[in-house]
Amino acid sequence: MTALCTALPEQLCLLLVDDHRIFLDGLSLALAPLCPNLIIHTAETAAEAETWLANCSFDLILLDLRLPDITGLELLQRWQQQGRMTPVAILSASDSNLDAQAAIAAGALGFISKSANSDDLRQAVTRVLLGETLPPPARSEKPQLTPRQQEILLLLANGLPNKAISRQLGVSEDTVKTHLKALFQELDAHNRTACVSAARQRGWL
Repeated sequence: MTALCTALPEQLCLLLVDDHRIFLDGLSLALAPLCPNLIIHTAETAAEAETWLANCSFDLILLDLRLPDITGLELLQRWQQQGRMTPVAILSASDSNLDAQAAIAAGALGFISKSANSDDLRQAVTRVLLGETLPPPARSEKPQLTPRQQEILLLLANGLPNKAISRQLGVSEDTVKTHLKALFQELDAHNRTACVSAARQRGWL
């Protein structure tokens, strides 16, 4: 790992956003060897993360998808709309290829699994800090849809437009569009009809 770290600046400032304090503590320890002067701030909610962003500059934000106030995906979309330039990588317990694609479609530079060991984690973070975009995990033959993606796919199959899906699920239209984009990519579909047809062929509906 030393060879990778020599390419990084001697001082870095990271923001870790996750609602589990024990995980944040362990993550901070795992990232400590990245550079000699590493500054780490942590937030357990989206609101805390936004407070830090209003007062500090960060080289990278590691963002969990599951937060108690809003989802990490919605928070990332909000930052994109605000024109924030801070690089963001998603750190999640989810192994869903669709989650990874949705995160990258929303502007994340990478999707890092929480199951990664310390060396793999530092390597992935280093690559993002050096400007790389990490590819999503390799597709599996039977990808597991998240409950939200299953809901959106079912409503899509029932012919509901984005606005109606958004209203029924209580999420923003941007979130619906991001999940649809990930579904389209996973199913190699270019429109809603093709997406539903491909999902039925795979037995997802």
